[in-house]
Amino acid sequence: MRLLGIDYGSKKIGIALGDTETRIANPWMIMENQGHGEVIKQIKLICEREMVDRVVIGIPHVLRDQSLENDQIRSIRRFADDLRTEGVPVDEADETLTSSQAEYYLQGRGDKSRDDDVAASIMLQGYLEKIVKNT
Repeated sequence: MRLLGIDYGSKKIGIALGDTETRIANPWMIMENQGHGEVIKQIKLICEREMVDRVVIGIPHVLRDQSLENDQIRSIRRFADDLRTEGVPVDEADETLTSSQAEYYLQGRGDKSRDDDVAASIMLQGYLEKIVKNT
């Protein structure tokens, strides 16, 4: 199964691709957030072109209380619901601290602009490991 991982941000959206056969997720691209409608169109096109079976969107949980929902989480869930309305299969995955992990990974490479797609790949890799473990 081919998967598309999304690290959704208000300005930039990190995209990663992975699949259950290889069990590997890779950073793929960063797109500008031009509003839900435009991003949904772009995601649908990517899914068709890359033969994606399912989209996995990262949800950044609040560390002090995992049950809390802030404005960022609500915005991401609205985006996920909009994708579902368009017929795109969507799962949610925990992306807590993936941006920090991406920054650490890229430290010393001098390319902080690439942290969104790396964060998406870290989140998607965790999702892949979880579903493979459960099968």
